[in-house]
Amino acid sequence: MATVTANYPEMIRLIGKDVSLDTLRNDLFELGLETEDVQGDDVTFEVTSDRADLLCEEGIALMLRTYYGIKTGLVIPPVEPSDYRIIVDRELEHIRPFVTGAIVKNIHFTDESIKSIMHLQEKLHGTFGRRRKKGAIGIHDLSKLKGTDIHYRAVPADSVKFVPLQSDEIMTPAEVLERHEKGKDYAYVLEGKPLVPVIYDDEGLFSFPPIINSKRTEVSINTHELLIELTGEDLSTIDYMLNIALYALYIRGAKIYGLKVEYPHHSLNRPNMDIRTMRAGIPHINSILGLELTAVDVKDMLLRMGYGIAETGSDYIIVEIPPYRTDVIHPRDIIDDVGRVYGFNNMVPVYPNTPAVGQLTEQDKLNDAVREVMIGLGCQDTLNFILIGKDETYAKMNLPDDGKAVELSNPYTDQYNIMRTWISPSLMIVLSNNLHREYPQNIFEVGTVAHLDNFENTGVKEQDHVGCALCYSKAGFNEIKTKLQALCFNFGLSDKLRTVAIDHPSFIPGRCAEIYIGETKRGIIGEIHPQVLKNWGIEMPIALFDMEVSALKTR
Repeated sequence: MATVTANYPEMIRLIGKDVSLDTLRNDLFELGLETEDVQGDDVTFEVTSDRADLLCEEGIALMLRTYYGIKTGLVIPPVEPSDYRIIVDRELEHIRPFVTGAIVKNIHFTDESIKSIMHLQEKLHGTFGRRRKKGAIGIHDLSKLKGTDIHYRAVPADSVKFVPLQSDEIMTPAEVLERHEKGKDYAYVLEGKPLVPVIYDDEGLFSFPPIINSKRTEVSINTHELLIELTGEDLSTIDYMLNIALYALYIRGAKIYGLKVEYPHHSLNRPNMDIRTMRAGIPHINSILGLELTAVDVKDMLLRMGYGIAETGSDYIIVEIPPYRTDVIHPRDIIDDVGRVYGFNNMVPVYPNTPAVGQLTEQDKLNDAVREVMIGLGCQDTLNFILIGKDETYAKMNLPDDGKAVELSNPYTDQYNIMRTWISPSLMIVLSNNLHREYPQNIFEVGTVAHLDNFENTGVKEQDHVGCALCYSKAGFNEIKTKLQALCFNFGLSDKLRTVAIDHPSFIPGRCAEIYIGETKRGIIGEIHPQVLKNWGIEMPIALFDMEVSALKTR
């Protein structure tokens, strides 16, 4: 999940209501945001991946403002006309075809607000923007631009020059991609393109999307007017990203002005603040939530979640969806918000009217038994996603891509673009995120892994694995093997356990072995290679094992 750090006093100011920190945290938990950390006035929340509008403190404040009844209902910022237009060249159709934007004035940045909008920009890049490939935002000081005609062009990468942000050197786009930190990070987006996208004003090039802006239009605390431009491969994505950024500025008192985007064969007025509507049946809402709400009850609850109400009948309601709510795609999403306002903890549990009696599967019972043993061995249980990044699975573990991973065709973020093929990278993520915690850190996980398998009906084979990692100054092969032996002893398999030495890129040579139960290979054990530790930024030694849970079946 993404996280967002909000300044508590600033949140209270934006909400417009004095709420204690404990109340704020509890209410946000009910609304789906769990507190991860509190450091002084700064509170860090986990944000679910579907609510991109909550990736900044302004978005959270807007939600709470309606939830607390300060101003309920749909909030639509007024958009004033302007003379600005973005003129799109025909050559961009196969390079980076779409652009959108807006003018924002009456801005009064503080250290806190400028930091917040820049953090929102990067979080949108990493989530909705698919690391800038699907969409990227450029924010510019409008006072530094010349003229009202902005040209979005495609040019050879070595044909123009500008001074990029974080540099004093005049560079071509080709040089930026080769030598600039941002260029090297995001060069893959333009890989294989015959031309590169650039944005001009009357003075010259001021943006090289989706890589970096020019230093000329850099935003500072003294900036009072902005041009926000977004380019990408999907128009609806960049329109939504723009709306989220505009609402964040609007809640701080900014005024929004539109512009015209002129494509070769048509024109669009932006920003697009169109309101979608969706019908939800009251009986359906009550059936899902197990309640007896009236249409008036539902209306009041949805107004507290920032929706508008277009029409209310005795057994239905037509809801107006805010332009920043990208997550609302089905009536169930509206029902979920009704449940949050009502309070899921306020619902009385009811046994289902069915003769069936639920129970754990044999595999789940085995998994729970393994967890009990590992906890008894002094290890802490962890829970990670089955989705993981390809970089974490392969590059950071010193492994070549073997093509066995199940890849997502359209991942929400590169952080979760494949299904994990073994537990070990997930344990490394946990350890790398807890460098500031006390050692030793002895952790484990029992969870699902997957890989491509043509012999399976689905083409994918899923298995449950148990992985255990010891991380402290004296962690070594003998220590981790002791844990493995104790685990097998508890399942009556001590006499069947054996380890066979092998070399593996993730482990130190001579300190790695395959795990066999009987004559069948079931996993791997060893001390993590120093290069792998360096890849993860970990300075303590790590020893781990990773094996199939099914190997522990005794009958």
